[in-house]
Amino acid sequence: MFAQFFGAYLLNNKLVSPETLAQAIDDKKNTRMRLGVLAINAGLMTAEQVEHVNVAQQSVDKRFGDLCVDLGYLTSADVDRLLSEQPTDYLLLGQTLVNNGTLTNAEFESAITAYKEHYQLSDDDISNNQNDKLSAIVKDFFHFNTAENARIYTEYVTLLFKNIIRFIGDDFTPLEASIVNDAEAEFIVRQKIHGKYTADVCIACPRSEYIDFAERFAKEELSDADEYVNEIVGEFLNVNNGLFVVNESNQLGIELSLDPQNYLHDSSVKFDCPAFCIPVAFAFGEVEFIISIT
Repeated sequence: MFAQFFGAYLLNNKLVSPETLAQAIDDKKNTRMRLGVLAINAGLMTAEQVEHVNVAQQSVDKRFGDLCVDLGYLTSADVDRLLSEQPTDYLLLGQTLVNNGTLTNAEFESAITAYKEHYQLSDDDISNNQNDKLSAIVKDFFHFNTAENARIYTEYVTLLFKNIIRFIGDDFTPLEASIVNDAEAEFIVRQKIHGKYTADVCIACPRSEYIDFAERFAKEELSDADEYVNEIVGEFLNVNNGLFVVNESNQLGIELSLDPQNYLHDSSVKFDCPAFCIPVAFAFGEVEFIISIT
């Protein structure tokens, strides 16, 4: 999730365009991490030093790491440690943007430093997928602190994004949320959660995105937005909501129940109270997740 919100940070600060970000997200699966980006991220080298080594490599037949040691930028232990670490997704995204010429090393250095400072993130937080840090990012990014049920929105959406990564894929970018009183779309799946509070949750999108989303979850090719596709998208919503209900019971002793899913075509939904509409830009298109809690 740190990579997806790093992408959103770059997009919101106009450091990348939606098109270049989408291309980088697609390309990063084939990206090989370079020592320079790892060193910048770790705070061991500046972008200027990395560029110096890149230039020096043009006249000296030595590996990047060996040159860094020769120039006093890194120790041999630093090089070994950086090369042994498994690169995280947000670094792969950054490396891809540098490779594509979208960002310079200096722009990447500035962006990753600002991103970490904004969310008070350490490398350990990111490497270990710290849940409290993920929740803090979700709460801040979508401005849930303005909502009466801030904790519930935060916990629900944090789980939602984890399940999107788990079941649909990590090639997406969360976009800015808006407050809506109703929703209209070609296809809508809706489910309500009842108990101590009520949550009204919808997935809304056009036909093509509806089928693609279902294909990702079912892991099979689908030809039309028929009842089977309805059931697949509805099952994703049911799985996510079921896990949320279990978490609320296990962690807080709050007992909740799920209504059956409701499927709408070329229709609209009106919410009992204002809802957060959260657009998510996938490689195949945009899907809206709409949550209203009372």
